[in-house]
Amino acid sequence: MSLWLFGYGSLIWKADFPYSRKLGGYILGYDRRFYQASTDHRGVPGKPGRVVTLLKSEDPQAKVYGMAYEILEDKRPEVEKYLDFREKCGYSKVEIPFYPFDKAKTNNVHLNPIIVCTYIGLPNNEWYLGPAPISDIAAQIASSQGPSGTNVEYLFQLANAVRDLAPSDFVDEHLYTLERAVKDIINDSEKHS
Repeated sequence: MSLWLFGYGSLIWKADFPYSRKLGGYILGYDRRFYQASTDHRGVPGKPGRVVTLLKSEDPQAKVYGMAYEILEDKRPEVEKYLDFREKCGYSKVEIPFYPFDKAKTNNVHLNPIIVCTYIGLPNNEWYLGPAPISDIAAQIASSQGPSGTNVEYLFQLANAVRDLAPSDFVDEHLYTLERAVKDIINDSEKHS
């Protein structure tokens, strides 16, 4: 049986594993938050970056847009082994309904969700940083870098990917507010250099 995997962070634009097809769409009842430490991708031990995780939302209709990938049965063991290692720093595997959405189509009523697997950094894991003022999160992102690149690149790529996937009237408040705050830090730094 094939596996559907949901990516809501860097997996939206960088799926470095074999898959047979992909679908843009969303999950319901969650919020995307930069509350997870990254010491192996977008930061280093002693100076972690911040990457996204999912938290249960107070709004059952809250949407998180991302990408679902179908992994065929013959590739499933290899892909699951790779992803379990990739997401080793505090992420737990869960299953959740995913609703395909195609921005190019005007009628996007999808009554049959796909059950997908995704990785969530639950609040009880040791890499969970939790909430902080936006200015503090932005400062941490602006100054962090790891083996996979800068934390700024991760934030900006994610914001652009969500804009490409979601309807034009959709606002990921946390993501877009952080994007603006980090751009302000970069602009201020360039003015004073």
